[in-house]
Amino acid sequence: MEYKGNSMEEMSSSEKKVIIRSCDLVLRILGLGLTLVAAVVAGVDKETQTISVTLVDTLPPLRIPLTAKWNDLSSSVYFVVANAIACAYSVASLVLFMLKGGGKKALGLLISDLIMVALLFSANGAMAAIGLIGLNGNSHVQWHKVCNVFETYCHRAAASFAMSMLGSFIFLWLVVLATLDLHKRSSS
Repeated sequence: MEYKGNSMEEMSSSEKKVIIRSCDLVLRILGLGLTLVAAVVAGVDKETQTISVTLVDTLPPLRIPLTAKWNDLSSSVYFVVANAIACAYSVASLVLFMLKGGGKKALGLLISDLIMVALLFSANGAMAAIGLIGLNGNSHVQWHKVCNVFETYCHRAAASFAMSMLGSFIFLWLVVLATLDLHKRSSS
């Protein structure tokens, strides 16, 4: 049995606009959800472990409780704030998108989406850099790895990083779609 559906060339201009608007809407909702999950998971990330410290070999080790929190590192704070901004922007852009943006509104959304791409990728880079130091340490400056002690904390940070990266690529895809749409409008 052969499929005889409409190809993109056979579709009318209004049908193409509906498909593009539907894709845009779905991507904006996905961007909202992913950045929200990334901000919340990273924002509540906290783990306490008891560490044994030996001061003198003849004395028993001291047991000191240590807590790893998301706000201990400036890169984590930046990551949470950047994802919260992207999430809030997603809500605002959904409202603007629903108002049937075209022309200058479409260009404004494109520029704003591009700013969110830059913001999210910079926050992801900061989080990845500090995450690698937490995972592997840095022998040159005597920074020890901490993910072998605070495993749950590191797993949650990695999960929020993954969600934020997906959100970044969603916003990047929105920029590509909007650019192609603006290009097609200017060509016709």
